[in-house]
Amino acid sequence: MQAEDDDHRRTTADMESELRRLDQDLAQAEEEERIGQQLVLQAESDWNASRLARQRAEDRLDSLRREIRQDFGLADMEEAVGLAYQPPLPLHALVAQLPVVHDLPAGLRDDVRETRARVRRLSNVNPEAPQEYEEVANRYNFLQNQSDDLENAARDLLCIVSELDSRMESDLRRTFDAVSKEFVGFFRLLLQGGTAQLTVTDPADILNTGVEIHARLPGKRTQNLELLSGGERSLTACALVFSILRVSPTPFCVLDEVDATLDEANVDRLRTAMDLLRERTQFIVITHNRRTLETANSIYGITMGDDGISRAIGLRLEQDTSLTVIEEMVEPLTAVAI
Repeated sequence: MQAEDDDHRRTTADMESELRRLDQDLAQAEEEERIGQQLVLQAESDWNASRLARQRAEDRLDSLRREIRQDFGLADMEEAVGLAYQPPLPLHALVAQLPVVHDLPAGLRDDVRETRARVRRLSNVNPEAPQEYEEVANRYNFLQNQSDDLENAARDLLCIVSELDSRMESDLRRTFDAVSKEFVGFFRLLLQGGTAQLTVTDPADILNTGVEIHARLPGKRTQNLELLSGGERSLTACALVFSILRVSPTPFCVLDEVDATLDEANVDRLRTAMDLLRERTQFIVITHNRRTLETANSIYGITMGDDGISRAIGLRLEQDTSLTVIEEMVEPLTAVAI
């Protein structure tokens, strides 16, 4: 057993020694690989730098060739001693034959310098410039015509607006004066005398001005509309509406319970005012007042039966309809056409 253990120990020691040697070889190989990769990267960097330098050299060579063509043109030069020479290309039909110049004429250098300056200013000539100029000029002319048309249209619109403002101002002043005159008459009719006046808040700007009502009731001083009672304001508003209808009548006029705050005498005067206008305007009055219904020729209303269902009721009155029939219809009806 001792001998076998010794053999195992020797074998283990040999294997561990071999393992350490292999680890060292692996580390050395990895180091050599890293160095090789660095060399490859350096070589690639040098190659890229060389290619870039070559490209720059070719660009510079092309630039020099263009400068030579711009300075000297395409010419066939004779071979001379001490000068680098390259055999000409087979372009005899395009190459000009220039004589050998030994002495430069006086002032030639200045002419060459000036010519080179002109050539540099004329560099990058666009051969399509005439066509592009024509297209841009046509576009400019089109836009200019459109702009001129818009400016003319704007001037025409301003003239029309100015003319409309002038006509509106004239018509508004004329209508306001006519309504003011009619308003005084209807005010005296509805309120049994007194006087009233319509005024504008801004006479200089009649198109945007407001309107104020100054009323003087019989036996009272002049007051604003806000200081009047509910019935007085209602009659004043009706006087204004009736004056507008007298000046500019409309086919229909709807009055919503304007007689709710009026007594019988005022209701009678309201009926008289509507009678003056009913030939040219049909009045649709929403009312619960019996005296207002007396002057109607048609009555319409909504009533509710015992079953809780609303029904529309209409009644067209003849000239000989008795007041008794009208009073029987007052309770369920809320609208009347005069």
